[in-house]
Amino acid sequence: MAGIPRFLAIVTLLMTTALFGCAKAPPNPVYPEITFQHLNPLYLNVGEIKIIDEFKPPLKLPHVEHELPVSIDQSVRNWVRDRLRTTGNSSAVATVTIKDASAVEKGLQKETGLKGIITKDQSELYEFHLLVELKITEISGSSAFVTAEATRSKSVPEGITLNQREKMYFTQVEALMRAFDPEMEKNIRTFMGAYLR
Repeated sequence: MAGIPRFLAIVTLLMTTALFGCAKAPPNPVYPEITFQHLNPLYLNVGEIKIIDEFKPPLKLPHVEHELPVSIDQSVRNWVRDRLRTTGNSSAVATVTIKDASAVEKGLQKETGLKGIITKDQSELYEFHLLVELKITEISGSSAFVTAEATRSKSVPEGITLNQREKMYFTQVEALMRAFDPEMEKNIRTFMGAYLR
């Protein structure tokens, strides 16, 4: 008779384990696109705005652009969509060129030995860089251009989860774009005032 309770305990344990195995994993967070619709647009005296993406992500480490939940280059496209407007002047064209939109992972040195076992080090440093050029070219051949650059970096601890890493990626890309926007607007107003309407 002592075998029956033991058998029931084993069956109960197996069923509980099976039920936990069927539990759904928490859903992956969904991040919003980074937009600038809350800001007033800049009206450029041009008939068209083109976007050229010169940066081609290598899709391998140390580059991590392909892991970002919201990409830097798409955020720049959103910026162009939300911040720049044309006046319909067909004698001039604006070209926005994404020169760099990189996110790079760098391994950091960790403690070794006993101290390494009991301490939690920062394991990676992520560097985010954005360089964009805005050029206006007239049919007459005259032109003007400005650039804006923004950088951000963030280190993360050992044992960071995938969700925590993605949240960090999003936060840093958002901060990068928030730094880029006023820099580009300032440069446009300073050096391209003749093309603003």
